[in-house]
Amino acid sequence: MFFTDWEGPWILTDFALELCMAVFNNARFFSNLSEYDDYLAYEVEKEGYEAGYTLKLLTPFLAAVEIKNRDVERIAELSARFVPDAEKAMTRLQERWKPVVISTSYTQYLKKTAEMIGVRGDLHGTEVDFDSISIPENLKKELLDMIDIIASLSGEELYRELDRLFSRQDVKEIVESVKAIGAGEKAEIMRNYCESMGIDFPVVVGDSISDYKMFEVARSMGGVAIAFNGNEYALKHADIAIISSTAMSEAEVIGLFMEKREKAFETLSNISIPETEIYIMENSDFAEVLEKSKRMRVRLRGLAGELG
Repeated sequence: MFFTDWEGPWILTDFALELCMAVFNNARFFSNLSEYDDYLAYEVEKEGYEAGYTLKLLTPFLAAVEIKNRDVERIAELSARFVPDAEKAMTRLQERWKPVVISTSYTQYLKKTAEMIGVRGDLHGTEVDFDSISIPENLKKELLDMIDIIASLSGEELYRELDRLFSRQDVKEIVESVKAIGAGEKAEIMRNYCESMGIDFPVVVGDSISDYKMFEVARSMGGVAIAFNGNEYALKHADIAIISSTAMSEAEVIGLFMEKREKAFETLSNISIPETEIYIMENSDFAEVLEKSKRMRVRLRGLAGELG
């Protein structure tokens, strides 16, 4: 088995962002929610809060417009954009190994898009049944009115307003009904697989803040953490950085470590793929790798590449 995130390493879409554009036509609203998620998880380190809980925070607003499971699946299908060569790379890897996809994404989206490129492994995502959520009309109106307000704020003012909103009991109940996969849950899922299957060299791929704990656990167990076009949070906790415009680079690096384990570090320089650079982070200039990785993220993913 190998372990991987979904959005970033395999699919270019940030589905929560796409939902906000499709439903609210407001990218700034989502980027502010995402910033608040980073703030709570990585700066404040709020007890019980994990990086990647943005999907929990977003759920009340989606429920306010009465979005249903079938709507989520339809938007997923229409908005999906994959990393170039994703299907080819996944097919190649699945000839020998089983992928375990661990994502913060809503399961409706994860299942639909994984099916589109033929993923046959295990899928773990954020679970919420939109069909079963019912909220009063007055709360619906308040939440919808808050969208433009949230989009207009920044810094401490934004954090205070969102602290106030998510401390409300009626909003908190909706948020807490979501069974989210955040950074901590990702790490725990991977650890459970390793312990139950006797895996002593976990190979894990990710790209963002929700992957850093999974990276730390993999490394503590003697495995390897691979950042694919990673942002600062991912690169700080990675062994390997791949900067590439093709998912075939992931297939090459994952396959190499699955076959050769620690010895793969010695032969990484033999990999030659167009528009691909591979770095061993402990031997590299962090600022240089980060700048190159950020440029590739934005090139491939646009606004989604700038999020935590």
